Amino acid sequence: MDSELSAMCAWREATRKASKARGEEYATVLPDIGWDVGAPMPHVFSSGHQAFVLFHLAQPSPDWDGTWIRVVDPADPAPAALGLIEFVRPHSVKFGGPNDEVLHGHPLSERGLEAYRAHEVHNSRWITEEERINSVHSNHQGGWHQRMHHYVLAFHDETLECLAADLRLERLTCAFPEAVAQVAARLVALPSDDDAEPED
Repeated sequence: MDSELSAMCAWREATRKASKARGEEYATVLPDIGWDVGAPMPHVFSSGHQAFVLFHLAQPSPDWDGTWIRVVDPADPAPAALGLIEFVRPHSVKFGGPNDEVLHGHPLSERGLEAYRAHEVHNSRWITEEERINSVHSNHQGGWHQRMHHYVLAFHDETLECLAADLRLERLTCAFPEAVAQVAARLVALPSDDDAEPED
């Protein structure tokens, strides 16, 4: 199994390098962001000016012997280890399919995309397309690839893609409903001047 994993990692790295050399889009893993692989239960919050995704972090149990599973309930009032990503100056958010069973059908699947990982996409075709659409604006400014990032978060049952200036990761320890309330409060608050900078 270790040899198969090593071969897969080497293949992914080779496809990334090949795509980069050809000037094509490719994905690299963001190593500092992770979540519960089986039941991250991502919840996306977006107002058009702000965007967040809340999810369960991995909580390994020293008593786990492989014969049982932990059922995660979003209504559970017990404190949980949660991750919250805020997308800074988001432009577009897509959330839904593909899930992990069909992730290999994603256009980036042979260009570095990995299941259950967070990524940044380089030479993004999506950024290019959004900049082309925006170019009809009278105040349009080019250089979107320098000011914007394309993120892909491949969860278990959903994939989230976002174009944004940056992202921030926070770790929370509280009940999931409490975290939802915190994010909702931030969503209706006015963004700071730095986070509200226009992209045209």
